[in-house]
Amino acid sequence: MDLAVLFRVLHIAATCTSLGGLFYARLVLWPLVPTLPESQRQAFLDAAIQRFAWIKWTGVLVVVLSGLAQWYITWPLVSNQQLYLVCFAVKMLGALGLFSITFLLALPADRLQGMQRYRGFWSLMNLACALTILIGAAMMRSVR
Repeated sequence: MDLAVLFRVLHIAATCTSLGGLFYARLVLWPLVPTLPESQRQAFLDAAIQRFAWIKWTGVLVVVLSGLAQWYITWPLVSNQQLYLVCFAVKMLGALGLFSITFLLALPADRLQGMQRYRGFWSLMNLACALTILIGAAMMRSVR
């Protein structure tokens, strides 16, 4: 199998797993939280976040490594490298936002409790970052 195809498949699979989990959490799990008794809500959220964390962070690692490999393979073949870098910057801004929000929500710091109290809003912001990543990726593919 061609390495470029392998890296692309790994990149897309890890992205779909991470973003699919984010969509599922925001559109299925989060709306169900108010139906739980008040005393069970935080325990439910903590368990769901902990269970998905290893999948999420493994996905992040695979996305980074496969993305670097794809960059190494693709960059010499790009005809308009300046426009490609602009598209890449759009994608990376979305990725930086997504990573930052996810990382801050996962930290067990007292200073972040205000942010963690509004997980619904921040997961919506993560979805916006995810869409920015997809738009940047589509733009990159159109430049090649």
